[in-house]
Amino acid sequence: MSIERSTLAFITLIAALVGAWAAWTAAKGGQHDPLTVGSVVYGVVAGGLAKLFGGGATVTVARSLLLGRAAGIHLTPTTT
Repeated sequence: MSIERSTLAFITLIAALVGAWAAWTAAKGGQHDPLTVGSVVYGVVAGGLAKLFGGGATVTVARSLLLGRAAGIHLTPTTT
């Protein structure tokens, strides 16, 4: 089953917020790499929400990452 674009946008927003919070917490604690933690949490949250809304987790995470990148959400360091 395919997930609608509005639902994908919602998943991307929630996953980005939770991933950013996890990265901030990791940076504050200083024990883990914030970008790694943020990226992993983003993927887990997006995949979990995809399954909750009846979609495929792997495809939704990939589409969510692309949508997030288009919206300016970067989970890895860039040179721009």
